[in-house]
Amino acid sequence: MRKRVVGPVGLLLVVAVQAAASPAAATTSPSPVPPETAPAPLATLEPPPGSPFDEVVGGAGLATTGAPATPAEGAPVPAVDATAWLVADLESGDVLAALNAHQPLPPASTIKLLTALALLPSLDEADVYTATDDDALTPGSRVGLVPGQRYSVTDLEHGLLLGSGNDVAHALAASAGGQDRATSAMNEEAERLGAFDTNATTPHGLDEQGQVSSAYDLTLIGRAVLDDGRLARLVRTATYDFPGLDGATFQIQNQNRLLGTYEGTIGLKTGYTDQAGHTLVAAAERNDARLVVVILGAKGRAEVGARSLLDWGFAARGAPPVGRLVTPDEVAAAQADDDQAAVPDRGAAQSVADAVDTATRLPVWVWPTVALMAAAVVVGLLWRRRRRASGRYAPPS
Repeated sequence: MRKRVVGPVGLLLVVAVQAAASPAAATTSPSPVPPETAPAPLATLEPPPGSPFDEVVGGAGLATTGAPATPAEGAPVPAVDATAWLVADLESGDVLAALNAHQPLPPASTIKLLTALALLPSLDEADVYTATDDDALTPGSRVGLVPGQRYSVTDLEHGLLLGSGNDVAHALAASAGGQDRATSAMNEEAERLGAFDTNATTPHGLDEQGQVSSAYDLTLIGRAVLDDGRLARLVRTATYDFPGLDGATFQIQNQNRLLGTYEGTIGLKTGYTDQAGHTLVAAAERNDARLVVVILGAKGRAEVGARSLLDWGFAARGAPPVGRLVTPDEVAAAQADDDQAAVPDRGAAQSVADAVDTATRLPVWVWPTVALMAAAVVVGLLWRRRRRASGRYAPPS
């Protein structure tokens, strides 16, 4: 594209119009950047960038960091090995108790729940994918994809959510159009759910700068997985026969140790990296009650703390909640209200129209003045050109 150059006459016209109209300069807002460091103890968080809510998502009771938010009544919440945790009632949406609910932390492989939500609904379980070298070489935990071998989506989704295969996560992202497109879809899904603390930069959860989620967000993500019949079936499946070489199969197991050992467990997903520690999103049902618990930053197996919180939560149902889980409909309504508030009212729009109209109706004296100044510039340029041609003038070097 050729660069457009404004000549002296055009410049004078611009100056004259600006002198008469003087519009305000435009401003731009910085792009939101997800927080990457833990807030100070006993801090009170503000709503994250991009959130349409006036307070932290789920209520002001979840804004405090450094101390647990617990009911004023009932049995005390047990001590838990975790940097952050949350236990909530899936039926009512009540958050029963939490610690550092909105503190952004590395999620490890629990982010694969968001990968599944964002990518699997658009894929038919009978579709076939051919594994690549890049899939097989993905670092971290791998199910064992073989380059050139064909796998059904059914194989891949079990490899993702049971075997926690990073190679499978890479393959699903590739089938969705590449890693960037996949993580973009994941972040859009997080925003739809109200998970504004979350920023996904990989589909598998390996430690990477900027990749964070929170106990609250992973609770929303876990609830959405359980609301999807296909995904809910997957996260409670204990074992699966995965394709091996030459038509053979080998068994992969669900890495959530609560399955089969804690009464009523219905999923979901474990994780571990050096930075994240042990992480877990788990859910269980008893006597028509369904609870979900999230553990982040545990030094030992996260299932230990999850058991304690689930036991406490089933006993504490009915106590006053400390917050609530927002629904996608509530998020959409808040975003619509936020967008509406950003649209100028008719009075403001009319003021802008009046200003534009004023700028186009310049005073009578402006145009003769502009014409005289333009003529003077043209004469000056012609005189300068004649002197240069005669050799008596040389522009400075």
